[in-house]
Amino acid sequence: MPTGPFASAVGVGRGGAPTPRGRYYTAELLRPPSSGTAYGPYAYGLSGYSDTFTNFLGGPGQLGIHGTNNPWTLGTNVSAGCVRLHNDDITYLVETLQLPLGVPVDIV
Repeated sequence: MPTGPFASAVGVGRGGAPTPRGRYYTAELLRPPSSGTAYGPYAYGLSGYSDTFTNFLGGPGQLGIHGTNNPWTLGTNVSAGCVRLHNDDITYLVETLQLPLGVPVDIV
């Protein structure tokens, strides 16, 4: 893994739900009840919100970085605005780096 900025193949928002560019920060760390969900083993909620959704699956339209159980979608525009990482990468951020809340995240 890199020692500088983290680099990984990602999946981002599709045409009708683009991932908004900007500077955000990690605001919360979530662990889905099952790693078999669409979000993989972990999800960081970001400080930003979707330009498209005011709510999503019963919650606010908060942006996130999360794993995926569909790794073949990485490198494509597939999400509802979140940033999808390979499950190994999100696990590395959480368990190995122990990425804290408040870390800046630039979406370019």
